[in-house]
Amino acid sequence: NTITPGESACFTMPTLAADAYVTLFLHACKHSSKAVNGLLLGSVDANNNVMALKALPLFHSSFALSPMLEVALMLADEFCKQEKGLQIVGYYQANELSGDLDLGPFGRKIAEKIRMQCPRAVVLLLDGSKMQASTDDLRLLALSAEGKQTGQEITLVNSVQTIELLEKRISCGAHQQLVDFDTHLDDSTKDWLNSSLLS
Repeated sequence: NTITPGESACFTMPTLAADAYVTLFLHACKHSSKAVNGLLLGSVDANNNVMALKALPLFHSSFALSPMLEVALMLADEFCKQEKGLQIVGYYQANELSGDLDLGPFGRKIAEKIRMQCPRAVVLLLDGSKMQASTDDLRLLALSAEGKQTGQEITLVNSVQTIELLEKRISCGAHQQLVDFDTHLDDSTKDWLNSSLLS
């Protein structure tokens, strides 16, 4: 039963663990006046439901750095192999203009690339019109690889505790410590895996 990338998202129930959700939100908070994007790492179960366990922040300066994107995808793949059981299961993006809910040509290109590797991969767009998340409104939209809203419900693991963790991290300025791949390229000593960001 072959699934084309365009139709795969219709059947996927995306679930985000605290680490993935808080990291992607902090990435958008750190660069609130810029577009940001990143990868979601996790697993796909037998029923094709995606569980995103970790977010890897990619860029905040330009989305047109294709050679650097290839390097980031390769390093993410290597990290997944080391961690055993992880794979790239999605892509997230937040746009420069808060009311802009379009994935754009580069976002669509990355989403399609990820879907070629993982047909069930999720594509999430952060709705930045109100950067105040709640258990009833995660401020995330699920999109198809073509950038159309799918209406999929996104589930957050331990949602109450996760939103509390996000609020605590923002209030203590943790978003300023977040490192994306862009920053890592400027200073390779900085950890774009953000291993200690939420500890």
